[in-house]
Amino acid sequence: MKRLIIGLIFLLLTFVSAQSQNSLGKSDDIQRLSIAAIVPQDAGNIPSGASTILENKLRQIVTQNGLGASEYGSRFAIVPGINILTKDITPTAPPLLALTVEFVFFIVDAESQTIFSQTSVEFKGVGQSEEKALIQIIRNINPKMGQFKGFVEKGKEKIIEFYNSKCDLFLKTAESLASQRKYQEALFILSSVPDVCRECYGRSMDLSMEIYKQYEDYTCGQYLAAAKAAWANIDHDIAAQNLAYITPDSKCYAEAQTLADEIKKKLLEYGKVWDFKLKRYNDAIDLEKQRLQTIRDIGVAYAQAMARNYYSNWIWLYR
Repeated sequence: MKRLIIGLIFLLLTFVSAQSQNSLGKSDDIQRLSIAAIVPQDAGNIPSGASTILENKLRQIVTQNGLGASEYGSRFAIVPGINILTKDITPTAPPLLALTVEFVFFIVDAESQTIFSQTSVEFKGVGQSEEKALIQIIRNINPKMGQFKGFVEKGKEKIIEFYNSKCDLFLKTAESLASQRKYQEALFILSSVPDVCRECYGRSMDLSMEIYKQYEDYTCGQYLAAAKAAWANIDHDIAAQNLAYITPDSKCYAEAQTLADEIKKKLLEYGKVWDFKLKRYNDAIDLEKQRLQTIRDIGVAYAQAMARNYYSNWIWLYR
């Protein structure tokens, strides 16, 4: 009997672990899985004054229903479409314009041009003009509508499924890019994996550390060469700018320190004080934090550049 109870407990723990592998609470998901809120010009009859209001509503829809709104470029986005169904003049004094508008909301992968989730809702509003009526309608959209909950949940599940099903491909692609010295693109791919996809996230972080070390050693050589060239021209300011990028665990750090000491000594002979010091980390934890932050910064910078390509063409969604 005792063995049976222990066995049941083990099975229960295994089940709970499997369920939590890729399913976290909403508060966790908001931190871990984020998408961009985009209002394309192709979305329909959206007045320029209403675009910002609508973007804010899109952010509220995702954040209040289990996702986070990305502050930088993402291949995943929530995007609206607008269809004006009816226009009527009200029998009032003064007369107003009454609109019936269908909003279609999409959660998409902008890179592969794939729709993950879709829902549509009709709204009514009035105003002195079409623009004012639309702005009133957008202001009155309730992000907590029950319909939005299922819409966002489906999108979230599809994004998690996307990462889990393509994890091996991400890793192989990153390795291939690193072998071509396309380190920034490789780190972008790896850092974009949300940690709600726990297994893939762990593997991606391990590989990102390896590739970052390659990137660090590669750029170290470039910065050191630039520093030496600057010092050959007696330009210690430019030399310092390049030496400042060299991190303590890179392979050329010792050589960079030797160069820095040489410059400092030479300047002292000329009666000049050089306050430059190479980077130092207090301990392994400090170094690890710095690496993770740098990897994230590289990913963010690359994502912002790529987002311009993702978001420049929405014909595939609205055709």
